[in-house]
Amino acid sequence: MKLIVGNQKSYLNSDAVDIFIDNLNTIQKKDNILICPSSIYIERFIQGDIRTGCQNVSKNKNGGYTGELAVEQLKSIGVSFALVGHSEVRKNFHETIEDTNIKILKLIANDIVPILCVGETDEERENNETIDVILRQIQGALEGLSTYDIKKVIIAYEPVWAIGTGNVPSNEDIEEVVATISDFFFDNYQFKAIILYGGSVNPNNIDTLNEIKGIDGYLIGGASSKIDEFIEIINKCQKED
Repeated sequence: MKLIVGNQKSYLNSDAVDIFIDNLNTIQKKDNILICPSSIYIERFIQGDIRTGCQNVSKNKNGGYTGELAVEQLKSIGVSFALVGHSEVRKNFHETIEDTNIKILKLIANDIVPILCVGETDEERENNETIDVILRQIQGALEGLSTYDIKKVIIAYEPVWAIGTGNVPSNEDIEEVVATISDFFFDNYQFKAIILYGGSVNPNNIDTLNEIKGIDGYLIGGASSKIDEFIEIINKCQKED
């Protein structure tokens, strides 16, 4: 069964969250669905009996860090997953690979599953640097982790140039990147990593994406804040399973 992760970013207001939760709870099979809402709504999703993650975490401990979300705080309210290294955070908040690594170490220490986002920019793609960029991001983010802990990390391949643009790589291009990531984990750690695809996933292209070998699920951005589109994606994925 494909894992479906919704990154709702900062799209929804309070009333829309209530509507979203009510509609999502009409789905019978929700074990494979994970929502990463805006931080102010996390507890409402948890109380709504929905598997809930967060969109970002602080690299600092809980303490005097105004505006930050400490991993220890998130664990205390029942957060089970966290996005880390998302390209919007790398770009807008200048997160480095070293920062991502620190966050992953903190998440693992607190039994929260990291979903590591990796992907290339349009310029890097044009320069045929996609594979080098992605492997560098993965290797740096996993620095200092044991193989036991690395097995807990989920990888989300999101081409930066595809996020929110409506542009999606060809199935062949996605399959090549996913296979390279899979080979990296098998060759270095002897296990099959869980690999998601993200970047302009929507109801119109999900059937085509479902044809790609090696994808274990999807990280969905804009469509995850539109309950009708999100449910349509879920239904098409569950039909495939």
